[in-house]
Amino acid sequence: MLIPIMEKFDYSALSFKSLKTLKLIYELGSLTAAAIELGQNQPTVSYTLDQMREALQDPLFVRSGRGVSPTQRCHQIMPEIDSLLRGMSELLQPESFEPASARLDITLSCNQYELQVIVPNLVQRISRLAPNIRMTFIQSHVSGHQQLQRGQCDLLLSPVMHDYEALYKRALFQDRYVCLMSAEHSLARQEIGRDEYIEAKHLEIHYEGGWKPTYLDTPELQGVNLNVALRLPSISNFIPTIASTDLVMTLPERLAKLIGGPMLIKDPPFTSRFELCLYWNKMTHHSKAHQWLREQIVEVCNELDSP
Repeated sequence: MLIPIMEKFDYSALSFKSLKTLKLIYELGSLTAAAIELGQNQPTVSYTLDQMREALQDPLFVRSGRGVSPTQRCHQIMPEIDSLLRGMSELLQPESFEPASARLDITLSCNQYELQVIVPNLVQRISRLAPNIRMTFIQSHVSGHQQLQRGQCDLLLSPVMHDYEALYKRALFQDRYVCLMSAEHSLARQEIGRDEYIEAKHLEIHYEGGWKPTYLDTPELQGVNLNVALRLPSISNFIPTIASTDLVMTLPERLAKLIGGPMLIKDPPFTSRFELCLYWNKMTHHSKAHQWLREQIVEVCNELDSP
């Protein structure tokens, strides 16, 4: 006697955890990478995949070089898996949210600028209003949008512009690039022209992940190799030393005002602005807790320019 396929289907394999694992393997193309992101060992991920293969009666992935490639069936079901994950996430959300008593883990992805300009005030605000919320900050580099899509973070603060259908976006504020230098610098008491800027000794922040500041794309600097005398991975602890040198640093104005101390802020010979945005995904869009958290970020940003 033939048993109908629906009667043989093992629904117990379709847990939130197993569906999330399948989605990560699909997006990363690697069981090892998925295991790292999930904080699990590879045998655990392999076991979960074997359960899904048996339940869905398809290999789902086949070996491809050092990774895996999805089967046609896997491609077909992935939109439904996305929908199921969103539905499960919304189902588990409480009807109301009380910040003072809420217990929640939040992961926010950003880079050095946001960590220095926004995060300190945000942490103070959350600690005061919702003391039981636990926050983790990870670096986004240029892959923050992918981190958000994969579920590696709940929120992303980034000036990197991308239009993804699966992501929501809210503009927070704009900033512009300025020059920071010693008050005794030879350019401190004059307007900085293009030639003077190019000839000056520069301090450059080297960002991991291939990201570069947007001012380097201005027409005035195309085809120009700046005289970079010092490259650093971070700037926060080096300001006192820079203040007594002839180095020029080009950085966002809000950051310059925050860390510049006695140093002088000057206009560069070009105009370069960027917009910082807050991104989130469909998984948390309707969550009362995440709606509240997003509003706290907006409030913190609105207060940055308040007297």
